[in-house]
Amino acid sequence: MLAALAALALPTTTSAQHIVAATSGLSSAQHVIDFGQNLLPNFTPVSTQFAGITITHASYFTTGVSNNLVGGFLTNNFSAGQPNTLSIVFSSPIKDLSFVYHQISTAAPSVIRAMLGGVTVDSFSGTWNQFQSNNFFGFRNRHFDELQIDFVADFNVDTLEFNDSTGAALCAFYNGTNVNPADFTCATLPVLGSTWIGTIAGNANTVLTFLVFAPGGLATPTPLFGGELLIDSTSAIALAGLGVYTMGIPNGPGWLGVVLPFQGFRVDVVGGTATFVPLNANELMLGL
Repeated sequence: MLAALAALALPTTTSAQHIVAATSGLSSAQHVIDFGQNLLPNFTPVSTQFAGITITHASYFTTGVSNNLVGGFLTNNFSAGQPNTLSIVFSSPIKDLSFVYHQISTAAPSVIRAMLGGVTVDSFSGTWNQFQSNNFFGFRNRHFDELQIDFVADFNVDTLEFNDSTGAALCAFYNGTNVNPADFTCATLPVLGSTWIGTIAGNANTVLTFLVFAPGGLATPTPLFGGELLIDSTSAIALAGLGVYTMGIPNGPGWLGVVLPFQGFRVDVVGGTATFVPLNANELMLGL
């Protein structure tokens, strides 16, 4: 059955990607919020003044043109206190987002998160500065409804460019630092009301495969058996098999956008010695 599936033309899957210190944002985005110019007095706290988003921990400011800041932009509302977290909640889920971000203080890294229903679905961090011209950041092919930035002391944010989430089923490939074999594949997309099929490619030495479901989500790669563990192992559930896994996807609007993270593993026996081989992960987003 594995050979038969491998011979099929598998559907194209869409991988989630980070936009980190890029020289430009999304092209031809469905929505752009550039915060205008002189729309509010400088240092006015902002919350719901801009259609489609709700903002926390920011004030409005207008300047000229400065390193991709053009006219109005968001900066820190110092009166909001701790924690130093900018939140931008979108009125409906989105799937792509780019924005201009100036990190003012370089005393510590900034953390940028994509949230869905209050849960972190993706994040990255780094230390940047307000003088670099490659200051576009964001996420691609990720279903989420809130952007959070843990900033250091102060920040500037401008030009939100984003696309609506269509609710499409996604299979997002994740492989840490790419030391694991990329042998766990979505043979079908996790469409509501259908049967999802996942495959783990074996070889002549493979005697067993495992598909591990991680309720805790994907995780920072940690060394494991010469490869990397890519999932939160807390409460993880391992399903043993030999290459092919099927799962019935429930139907109904309550399942739309539900994310199910899996990592593949296999056991190869070489010269009488069993070797445990961690593979890549895939994050299933249930959809249409």
